[in-house]
Formats: sequence, structure tokens, C-alpha cells
Amino acid sequence: MTDEPKPTTPEPTTPETTTPETTYPAQPVRPLTRWESIRHRIVTPPAIYGTLLAAALIGTAEDGESDFDILTTVVPTLLVFWLAHIFAEGIAHYGRHGQQRVTMREALRFSVGFSSGLLYGGIVPCGLLVLGAVGIMGEAEAYGFSLLAPVVLLGALGWFALADRGARWPGKLGAALVTGLLGVVVIVLKIAFH
Repeated sequence: MTDEPKPTTPEPTTPETTTPETTYPAQPVRPLTRWESIRHRIVTPPAIYGTLLAAALIGTAEDGESDFDILTTVVPTLLVFWLAHIFAEGIAHYGRHGQQRVTMREALRFSVGFSSGLLYGGIVPCGLLVLGAVGIMGEAEAYGFSLLAPVVLLGALGWFALADRGARWPGKLGAALVTGLLGVVVIVLKIAFH
């Protein structure tokens, strides 16, 4: 039997991209445009969750509740969920991840940035409720638009999520319809079971 050298795997020539969850070879990248940078901060799981949460909270409002009353429920609830998300992410990312040591300060800084999407998801619906509460828009119209806005936002998030992955327009449209429909389903379920 001859001693042939074992084939070796060549070392990757691209730098490694590391997140707390995974390490993978990075693709050569160009700098992000301002729009892409904003989109990457907004199209996140917490943004989708925050949008669904805002829609569900607004959808469960009692008949006759004023837009201000709805806001006094939605805004504190979003803030509590945001703080809980920061806590959970901070604890999950604190310590060692492979060869990398993550301090509590770094973990919390990451968590605040990552979890901020949860608040972003409530900005438009709550902004519409504010317009109704201060009389710029009728309360019923503001309420209706605040329920419609999350559906549109979820559709946009679905579109942009696939756009970031290079999908063609039929895929992006399909994702927008599915995520928008998810918003409708969540609203209907919350109203039905409330």
C-alpha cells in the first residue's frame, strides 16, 4: 500500500463573515448604498414581528375605544416587548461564541440595534392613530388605515426580503402577497378570538 498524501481542502480566499449564530465564507461585496443600508436595518425578523404585534393589538380594540385609548395600549405593549427582546437577545449573545468573546455591553448594543425593528413596525400604524387622536383625521378613518398599514408594510417587507436575495419580480410579488395576507389572517384571528 502506498502512502499517498490525503487531499486537503483549500483555505477560503475570501474573508469570513461571523455572526453569533454562524460562520460562513463571505461573498465579495461592494459597499451598501444608503437605501440598502436602511433596508437591511428594517427588513428583520423583529420588524416583521413588531408589525404583526401592532396589527394584532390595534385589531383587538374594543368598539367605541378612542384612538388615544388604543395608543395607550399599543405603545406601552410594543415598548415592553422591545425591552423583553433586548433582554433575551443580550443574554443569548453574552459570553463566548466560538473563538469570539462577547461582553455584556457588546451583547446589549447588538440587541438594541437588532431589536429596534420591533419598534419600527409600530411607527406607521401608531402615527395614523395619533392623527386620529389629535383630530387631523377622523378617528374611524385613522383606525381603519392603522389596520391597513401593517398589511401594506408586511407586503413591503416580504418584497424587500426577496429583493435582497436577488429574486425576480414574480418572486418578490409572491412574497409581498403572502406576507401581506399573513397580516390579514393575524388581524382576523385576533378579532375573531377577542
